[in-house]
Amino acid sequence: MWRSRRVWIGLAVSLILIALFLHGTNFREIGNSFADANYLLAFLSLPVYFLAAWFRTLRWKYLLRPMKAVSTARLYPVVIIGFMANNLIPARVGELVRAYILREREGVSMSAGLGTIVVDRVFDGLTLLLFLILAGIFATVSAEVRTLAIVMAALFGVGVVIMYVLVTSESRSRRVVDVVVRLLPGRVKDRAQGLADSFLEGLQSLRSPTAMAGAWVASVLSWLLEATMYYMVGEAFGLGLGFHVYLLVAAAANLAITLPTPGGVGPFELGTRWALAPFAVATDTVRAYAIVLHALLLLPVIALGLLFLWAINLSLGEMLRRPAATAEPATAGRLGTEGRGGE
Repeated sequence: MWRSRRVWIGLAVSLILIALFLHGTNFREIGNSFADANYLLAFLSLPVYFLAAWFRTLRWKYLLRPMKAVSTARLYPVVIIGFMANNLIPARVGELVRAYILREREGVSMSAGLGTIVVDRVFDGLTLLLFLILAGIFATVSAEVRTLAIVMAALFGVGVVIMYVLVTSESRSRRVVDVVVRLLPGRVKDRAQGLADSFLEGLQSLRSPTAMAGAWVASVLSWLLEATMYYMVGEAFGLGLGFHVYLLVAAAANLAITLPTPGGVGPFELGTRWALAPFAVATDTVRAYAIVLHALLLLPVIALGLLFLWAINLSLGEMLRRPAATAEPATAGRLGTEGRGGE
């Protein structure tokens, strides 16, 4: 893992952005903000966050349904483990881990699973952009957040167009895949063709109005709950801002972590600072709020993810090695059916 150039780039980006975030900090003032916070209220926000994660799991369940019906209870640990991997390692390794565990436990191919996860992430982006637009109607938006919104809208817009092209016409999607596969070396063409076919299978939920409607409702509810957590932590720090401002914070901070850094450290804090810059809150209080909020988002998920890994008899090292090393197809349903037995 540590030999990967992407890992070191992610760490470097984190350090640079954290330096920008902390530039000009009055450490006495930020220490006072930490000391004055109501940590009981901050910790009471954690059940709200894990409920938000449950609704994101429900969304994934809807996206998987055209391929296989899997209960939300079985998918929830997979989602949390994926979040944990993203929190520890840059380059979105958690998405690969989610697809790997889904294959091992439920028999869904990794490439098809990744197809559903791509759609899952597009839902995140579109929901957050909607929140940013709605919040911008009632609140002032900084120039940095406005720029972030334009860049992310362009990126997700391209993603939506590509998915539309791939799912609205099977013959057209096959032609696109054939063109790409023909550009590859001969020894990998057959494998690439199979992976592409499975990936397209993972996009089939986009053809189901029921799956799309369920996924959209679950997506909005999950992010409303996460924004509620941000609001509760904001109240713990005495920010005194309306709920619509926390929709803006949730959108800006989470769109910023599209940058591949470990746990979004750096982009998240900077995005939070940008979102709150137009409001009458002391800058060092904003910094303290962003640090505690992000710690609450990262550390409990890492702890719970490790617990779920133990429950399915998989170590952290295996989790990071196996997705990259294993080839499809694999024996389905192995994790969680032996050893400590899963959930």
